[in-house]
Amino acid sequence: MFTTGLLPRRRLLLRRIIAELKESENGCFLLVTGPPGVNKGRFLRELAAELPAYTLTLARALPDTSSLAMLPGEIETDSILLIDDVHRAGAADLNRILARVHQSGGPRLILLGSAPIRLDFATDVVSLPPLSVPETAELARQIVGVCDVDTARRIHEASGGLPQLIRELLDAAELTHWSQPAPPIPIPAHWRDQDLRDDVLRLIALPPQGLDTGFLDAAELSRADDFVAAGILEHVHGQLRFRRPQHRSITRADTPPGLEAALRDRLDLPVRTSSGSARERAESFTEAADLGTARLELENSAEAVPELRGYLATYAGHRQLAGREFAHAPFSPTLANRQIFHQLANWDIRGIRAWTARSADREIFEGFLAAVDHGARPRQLHYEDPRQQQRADLIAGWVALVFDDAVRARELLSRRVPGDSDLVGLWQAGFLARTHYVLGEWSKAAAVVERGLALSEACETPLLEPLLLWTGAQIAAMSGHRELSRHYLSRMQTSADSFLIQRLPAAMGRMIITSTSTELGDALRAGKHLREIVRQQDTQQPGFWPWEDIYANSLVAAGQVDAADAVITGAEERYRDSGIVSLHAKNLVPRASIQIQRGMTRAGVSSLEEAVDSIAGMNLPAYEARILFEFGSVLRRIGRRSRAEEFFVRAEEVFIMMGATTMVHRCEVERRAGGMGGRRPNRLGLTPQEEQIAVLVAEGATNRGAAQELSLSTKTVEYHLTRVYKKLGLASRAELPQALLRR
Repeated sequence: MFTTGLLPRRRLLLRRIIAELKESENGCFLLVTGPPGVNKGRFLRELAAELPAYTLTLARALPDTSSLAMLPGEIETDSILLIDDVHRAGAADLNRILARVHQSGGPRLILLGSAPIRLDFATDVVSLPPLSVPETAELARQIVGVCDVDTARRIHEASGGLPQLIRELLDAAELTHWSQPAPPIPIPAHWRDQDLRDDVLRLIALPPQGLDTGFLDAAELSRADDFVAAGILEHVHGQLRFRRPQHRSITRADTPPGLEAALRDRLDLPVRTSSGSARERAESFTEAADLGTARLELENSAEAVPELRGYLATYAGHRQLAGREFAHAPFSPTLANRQIFHQLANWDIRGIRAWTARSADREIFEGFLAAVDHGARPRQLHYEDPRQQQRADLIAGWVALVFDDAVRARELLSRRVPGDSDLVGLWQAGFLARTHYVLGEWSKAAAVVERGLALSEACETPLLEPLLLWTGAQIAAMSGHRELSRHYLSRMQTSADSFLIQRLPAAMGRMIITSTSTELGDALRAGKHLREIVRQQDTQQPGFWPWEDIYANSLVAAGQVDAADAVITGAEERYRDSGIVSLHAKNLVPRASIQIQRGMTRAGVSSLEEAVDSIAGMNLPAYEARILFEFGSVLRRIGRRSRAEEFFVRAEEVFIMMGATTMVHRCEVERRAGGMGGRRPNRLGLTPQEEQIAVLVAEGATNRGAAQELSLSTKTVEYHLTRVYKKLGLASRAELPQALLRR
């Protein structure tokens, strides 16, 4: 039996959702949206099947009513309630279910629902996209056994990429039909539910993405309005298009060839054809960042296209194959830039330098090389071509991030304009996520990671996924989302054939995440693996791939002080003249620990003070909070509890602002271990600060007002209120006054 759950994008989406569901202990309402035929119900059933510990109940809307049948009674075990077309359910039933979903205490209830539209009261919303052309080919091969790229493209156009319609198209002909060359795409008889033979519809059916209303005269627009009112067409942002792919396919099939040619002439559209070489078609898809379809075009082609095959292999993450193909590629205007990104992916500075001399982007990459060689900041370049400007912004933004100008990096890496490249956009996303991370904008970083991963999956370009996953996993781990962090880490699978830009972030991510936890042995193994990677490939250019401070800290914690000294001394020698303040400040932390371990306590404390003073005012809160925490930990271990308390409070404030709940908890653990005051709970289980905030809010203060009264950030107040609600079993602030009366 065929299943879209076997397709990579949907499988990854399932894994991501499962990780988040396992992370939470609370009930939730997960809504899956998408057009009819995208298989929302099947997706939800596949999701439920991955959670066997939950009791599953399937509910349904009764015919001609808004009531739901098969609703569960009292829930005695963790349960899933699955409702197809949940938007049809009546308000009374839904309110009753949602009240149980959000009820504190007792077994957990997860509501899984499907609908073609978003519902505001859903806890989480997942939009299920149509299949891509490669996914269409894969699904068709599951069903009928064969499907070449041209057939997949025509099936995709006829079905809109909707799995149910793909199945119906394939079932409309015998299996032998699909084995013949260029098989005609049949129209299922049940699709013809109305007469669509109209010249206005035929005109609108020609462009795949719909027709601009400016192409129609007044009479045609009036006719189009009738079809909009009838639900056949929709009008979106000045474009007219069919609501259902079936109606467009019927209209196309029923258009006489001569009339189609005349209509195409009117719209100045090229004649539909699959002519041209496989190389030309593959280049066209590569230009559009549809690399999966480009690879399909070349799958059975004997054409010698080593440059294009090398480029596609690069973005697929196949280093050796890409190198072999590029080695046989004759020079062309596009080869130099493709080679530069190939060399950049493997951090081959000599290779970048060699191809920069032959590139139309010479000025851009000479600026990058000057930053690598001498720490020079590239000047801002301006180009008319949006793709060339995008490459300039990528390089300037990356270098700005390296040299601590994160605000400038955010500006440059955020720029996307019409006509630019989604492939370069993936590079931007990887470093933009890191930029948001160091700026403490973790919710924005997480959003960039998810958008980047979605784009990577849509383009079928796994090359840059580890760069995105590194940031995603780190934020998830430090925010208390361990299941999501594990999910991200599980996706960072690399091999000896992977590029450095895959292996290095994957190794750095594992080392950082394990060092954040108590898994010291895992952190040491990850650090050793990372050290082997950088021994094989020179990555010691200051600031681009810093890792030594985290590894050295882990070595000190394991008692390997001499090994830590060797690591950090090498880093200090390499980076001494870089002028990168954050690099110097982070390296001072393990240096201080080494000094204290060797009995030089005063020197160690002085090093930490220098680190704190250096990072203060740099607007790099992620680095600052970590340095403050490490300083507090060192002070606690040497018995200076009063000063340690000061630094833990400062670190905790920044961690709360970023949403780093794991690190907030570690601050609390360190304070308790040092016997520090200020955290003893009252008889309701609230800490003094939680009680202060709760009292102010119960008296009517807003979050902002409570923050001003206590000289805290609004984010800190929100964090503590969430803890108060959880401890007292409250659903909202309205219940707070009565709860506090129980004191």
